Amino acid sequence: MRVWRVTMAAVSFALFGVGGLVLGFVVIPLLSVSAGEGRGERRCRHAIHLGFRAFMAWIAFVGLLRCEVEGASRLRTAKGTLVVANHPSLIDVIVLVSQLPNAYCVVKEGVWRNPFYGRVVRAAGYIPSIHADHVVERAAALMREGDVVVLFPEGTRTPPGKQPVVRRGAALALLRADRPALPVRLDVRPGALNKGHNLLRFPGERLLFTVTVGEALDPASFATGKSERADAQVGAHLLEGILRGERRA
Repeated sequence: MRVWRVTMAAVSFALFGVGGLVLGFVVIPLLSVSAGEGRGERRCRHAIHLGFRAFMAWIAFVGLLRCEVEGASRLRTAKGTLVVANHPSLIDVIVLVSQLPNAYCVVKEGVWRNPFYGRVVRAAGYIPSIHADHVVERAAALMREGDVVVLFPEGTRTPPGKQPVVRRGAALALLRADRPALPVRLDVRPGALNKGHNLLRFPGERLLFTVTVGEALDPASFATGKSERADAQVGAHLLEGILRGERRA
């Protein structure tokens, strides 16, 4: 069974890469040409959502992973919200966006500038994490307009055995938008697809990916009015405790 799963993992990620190329060089250009800028971006985000749903269905079908979502309705009905999640695995954004039909994502600079995937994320209107101030302002503006933004505040996958660390940026965006966060705790067992993971070490058993969607966290709960910097630090600690499982929203 382990040989089967290692093989299917390699095949699945190869298919994902091919799908990304098709999306970037065929689907996205067609969608962009057939609609205005704003409408085109929305169609691109929905196309990404459908592609991620298809990938999740495929890896479940071939026996690589089973995904359980607690509080899925909170994700599906979210509006004007910052979805803040920990980042234990390679497929975290795929899992979340497969549940969110029109979400913006904050993406790493490497992805934004990538000659292949960069075409997709730019066409979708995603936010590059190149300048922290821009991320905060853009995320806040989108939330005020009623949009959903997905943010992994660590910026990269959490090393195995480490706990997520939340910086002030997420809380700053909440304060400036006066919109809530939707904290999401992600967990993969047994450990796989984490930082430094090699597909050749893919476990012989099916992975269980659990998504726990917490209650919305209103910025009023940490906005004391003393100073934006101090309030953002308190908010970051609150979010960090929730993502670590140490407290409930």
